Amino acid sequence: METRRYGAVLPGHEAGSTVVDSRSLLRANNALQILSNAAWYVAAPFIPLYLVSQGASISTVGVIIGCSGILPLLIALPTGALADERGPVPVAHASVILFGLAGAVLTALQSVWAVAVAYTLMAVANIGFAVAPQAIVAAASTPATRVQNYGYYSLWNSAGAVIGPILGGAMVGHLGYRAAFAMVWILMIPSLWATASMRVAPAGVRRVSFTTAHRLVGTIVRQRGVPGVLLISFMMVWAQQLQQSFYPIYLHKVGLSSFLIGVVIATVSLASMLVRSVLSRSVDWLGYRWLLLGATAVVSLALGVTPLFRRFIPFVFLSGLMGASLGITQPLSMSLMVESVAAEFWGVAFGIRQGVQRVASITSPIVLGFVIAVSGIEWAFFVGGGAILATIPIMATVTQHLRREGNG
Repeated sequence: METRRYGAVLPGHEAGSTVVDSRSLLRANNALQILSNAAWYVAAPFIPLYLVSQGASISTVGVIIGCSGILPLLIALPTGALADERGPVPVAHASVILFGLAGAVLTALQSVWAVAVAYTLMAVANIGFAVAPQAIVAAASTPATRVQNYGYYSLWNSAGAVIGPILGGAMVGHLGYRAAFAMVWILMIPSLWATASMRVAPAGVRRVSFTTAHRLVGTIVRQRGVPGVLLISFMMVWAQQLQQSFYPIYLHKVGLSSFLIGVVIATVSLASMLVRSVLSRSVDWLGYRWLLLGATAVVSLALGVTPLFRRFIPFVFLSGLMGASLGITQPLSMSLMVESVAAEFWGVAFGIRQGVQRVASITSPIVLGFVIAVSGIEWAFFVGGGAILATIPIMATVTQHLRREGNG
């Protein structure tokens, strides 16, 4: 890979043949993050509530949310290979189109099965929205700017997650669910412009074959640092799925309005933004290892004590802790994955990471939905937080090689 101050070579392109303006590329990439994440969060936190309003049980909600991750799990590795072979921009463009289709289905069809289909399409599109932009950031960064650029990428991602649930909560409260769901496809219109503005020359020498990428999995997973990244990614998605699937239902149960639920969910992303603005400095102070372990401990605590509260202000505080944890672990795990894998395999590596995250997104709502059916929704938070806490000693072992300042 060749990286220049004002240009970069993207995966799937011959070194020296595809030089782009890195700053313009990153700006368009960040614009796509705020739009796509706003589109996700304007609908996703309210889909469980909508399903319940349509007569679905909480366990059914868990199954729908969990099963929506099966197809994304199957396509995660091929999507990463496609980003390496053809370049990440076409993958991002296809994701925009698929997300818009999902929004149209949500808006036009009012049934439990239609919501299940649309949510699955959104989850599939999210694979492309994760793999392609993360590969773009890696290619447009130098080792010195990588953590900072992933911080900015995650910051704009969080900005969309702040706007989305507040907008969605207000629209659900005043105009109904269909109005909020319509915003999914509406936000994909400017997203098409963002991907179209990512100007990249045609692919040069292909270093990864779409059909043989599965042979690289063992080699990549055995790279030093990769197992720790995958474990951290798995557990944080376990936490995130609990927060996205059952947190809104619990907030509704204790009496919060749709608008206040949106504010509480938005606080998660707002806290992520605040933390990511000082991420590089935090790495310099504490290093990767202690930041990752501390963030994991904080999110397990925040989830575990959630059922002890029933008021708006404590939920805002707990959501802030959840968001701070996600704001640290997500960009750092991306940066560590890039540092552990050769440039020509970044797409496949991010596909593997996404596959592991999809396993978490499948198992978390199904397992915790069963816990809810047996013991009540409060126990989902006790079990979920405890499971995350139990993995911290393992994380401490697999991250021992990380120096105070990280790998750099």
